[in-house]
Amino acid sequence: MFERQRISERLEAASAYPVTLLTAPAGYGKSAALDAYLRVCSENAVRFNVGNAHGSLSRFVRALAAALEPTLPGVAQSLAIANERAIQSPKPSEVLAAWLAEHLGTEPRLLVIDDLHHCEGERSVAAFIAGAIERTREGVRWILATRSSADFPVATWLARGDSDMPIDARTLRLTPAEAQQLASQVPGSGMQTTAALREITDGTPAIFTFALRTIAQEPTTTDRLLTGGGDPFGRFADEVLGRLKPSERNLLVRTTAFAELDDAVLRASEGEEAVATMAAIASKLPQIFETREGRRSYHGLFLRVLRARLADQGMEAMREAASRAALALERCGRISEALAHHTRERRDSELVRLIEAHGFEFLESGHGEAIHEAIEALDPYVQLGSSVVLAIKAMAQSRLGRFDTAESWFQLALDRAPEALRAQIKYHYGNHLVRFIRKEAVGVLEELAGESGIPDRLRSYALAALGPAYVFEHRIADARDATERALAIAHRLGDLHLTAKTHHQAAYVALYAGDAARAKDLASTSLACASEHGFFDVAAGALTVLYNVASDIEDDPQESVRLLEAVGNCAAKCGCLTNAQFSLVAMLEIEIERGNEATGQRIDDKLRALDVACAGRALYEALLPTQALRAAWSGDFTGAYRLLASSEDKQWSADRKALRHAEVAAYAAAAGLERQASDAIRAAQHVLTEIDVVDLRVQRARLFLALAMIVLGRSEAASDVLTRVDATPEALSKRLAALRRTLGALLERYRGARNQNELLAHFAELHDCGFGGIARAITMLPLADNASRRVSRLTDSERAAMVRWADGDGSPLDDQLRAIVRKLGCNKNGAALRAVTRHRAAFETAEMPLSARGTN
Repeated sequence: MFERQRISERLEAASAYPVTLLTAPAGYGKSAALDAYLRVCSENAVRFNVGNAHGSLSRFVRALAAALEPTLPGVAQSLAIANERAIQSPKPSEVLAAWLAEHLGTEPRLLVIDDLHHCEGERSVAAFIAGAIERTREGVRWILATRSSADFPVATWLARGDSDMPIDARTLRLTPAEAQQLASQVPGSGMQTTAALREITDGTPAIFTFALRTIAQEPTTTDRLLTGGGDPFGRFADEVLGRLKPSERNLLVRTTAFAELDDAVLRASEGEEAVATMAAIASKLPQIFETREGRRSYHGLFLRVLRARLADQGMEAMREAASRAALALERCGRISEALAHHTRERRDSELVRLIEAHGFEFLESGHGEAIHEAIEALDPYVQLGSSVVLAIKAMAQSRLGRFDTAESWFQLALDRAPEALRAQIKYHYGNHLVRFIRKEAVGVLEELAGESGIPDRLRSYALAALGPAYVFEHRIADARDATERALAIAHRLGDLHLTAKTHHQAAYVALYAGDAARAKDLASTSLACASEHGFFDVAAGALTVLYNVASDIEDDPQESVRLLEAVGNCAAKCGCLTNAQFSLVAMLEIEIERGNEATGQRIDDKLRALDVACAGRALYEALLPTQALRAAWSGDFTGAYRLLASSEDKQWSADRKALRHAEVAAYAAAAGLERQASDAIRAAQHVLTEIDVVDLRVQRARLFLALAMIVLGRSEAASDVLTRVDATPEALSKRLAALRRTLGALLERYRGARNQNELLAHFAELHDCGFGGIARAITMLPLADNASRRVSRLTDSERAAMVRWADGDGSPLDDQLRAIVRKLGCNKNGAALRAVTRHRAAFETAEMPLSARGTN
């Protein structure tokens, strides 16, 4: 080790630029130069040494995230969802670059990426790095060390002033003074020998150092090694190998496929004796190894020589060495690295074996990209021959919201599955059907749960999944029974993942059975277990149950947002896009109801940033109420009506249908679409008669019905609905009670009361309790003090007849009276007469709506 001051100074000068590039062939000391620079660097630096196993985009990004994790907590866990997004994007490197840039932010830091030659030819890795640099030019600095810069936009960086000229081989070559300084550390190295070595190695630091140490170990070989012909490094490497026993040479050649010479992997491959042999070789010939971050591997140039010798033994020997290394990694539990070995070697049979053994487990742990990469490396005909591969492809499509594609793959997987795997695939198929609320899920899962030969663990999973399937079929008693049986098996087995999963699905069933306290208790148990042991997909599910309790039962928007943020965090860790979307969509709905437009815009941006193909009909339907409310803010009630009108019958529960009908009625009434509003009112009232339990959603539906009736001028009907609301005050949350008071004041305003200040106070109350967005929509309603809305419907002769009637000069003719009553929105003749008597002046002077009076 020695300090090359001029190289460190050159790196220091380059620190004025966002990007510093070291580019030179192997052996020119790029890594050593970085070592020396970083020892004295005061920046917040993270160094990532690319390994032989990191040659694909997904493996490179996974390893980079692991290197960043100590200084950027959460970046590695969030990678799962970034990979899910990247898998379906036509430009995965851009998706991942945006993900990395978001985590890096603008906090000053230095990222050093060394040994990028392991990714040469993998243009997606270079595109990922270039994309991340483009997005992080402020605050973040990069040093890249590679053998070739061909894949990087160096010209663009230079032209834009993002980089100085690369530090290349000419700069990194040893000067005579540096060669002498280095030789002074090796006993017996004279000036003449040093000068000769520098000349024959062309000043290449790694070759010079290797040769210097080799000569120092056997000084009698100096003349022969200095005067020999051919490749200089090959000459010295052959000398080193000649000093070993044949068995030692064979050991080195057999282990060339090892990325690192880890004792555990070496022991798994070659036995205990090989570990001792390798240690003895390292003691005798340390120059053939290099150590990085405490991990030993072969000297890069020496490894080339060993691999050449292995290649001389033929293709079979090369395949056997690679297979031995992969098997050793597998025995040590390093499955991802074993998959990478087989992927590089295109060993389809071994890939299929590992995928079938570990594929489902990898997907559940959030490392699906390793399995997907392995599957993509398989020949398409080989893929079709493995039921597990087909099932995993189906699961991926299902998670992305692509029902039809997933269905086809699942059916093919089941058709081709051997008996030993059929039950497990059937379970995942049943989950797929539950995810899309398909009635076929019940039959599939019932059949599986009833099979006599399946393990109890799988039976418990199937019973737990049956719970939600039964709920969707409104078989609540069956759902409770299935989940109770699942809980009993899970308790007996003591399996942690099974415990978390069954408690989550039992909580879901309890929620829809109306037992909120039990749902909350079960979900909390599931969440505690899942969070502790890293079952992030289950944790997200438990959090959604807790969110539903907080939102639909407790009507607590603040707690709801907290839980939704936690859902999003879990979704990021397990790579579940549907949960990530659910979290954002539900948070958006809450924030828009609150009237928080700026926060809503930020959530909008995050939804767009997901940029996923699974953002299909379900997502858009979930966004409809939010988008309708936003349209109402600008007075576009026709647009709000059109957004919701086609979704009334797509709600799966009666209370949801009633609420959607009521919302449609309110927007249609505000838009002046009286027939459509009346139809929606009748539909809501019909559904409400079928509901026995009055809860928050039922009360909310009634309040929107009352609002629609107020806008239509049906004040008596509106009053009746509000009376029904008041009959069950325990089913009113703080927010809904505030909305009830607001609508009461609005009704009085419509009847002619001069209560502008009272209404403004109620709007402020709505804003304070989380209904600011609802208040904003109400202020845009086309409401008048009764005349401009109702009297404008009357003809001049009808208006005159009503005035005469109010003056006691006789009532209008029957046909005319019926028309007047209908236009005034009254139920009876007497109600119409009372309206005219109360608002006599309104028949002569129409007044402006509330929104025109500045109540916004």
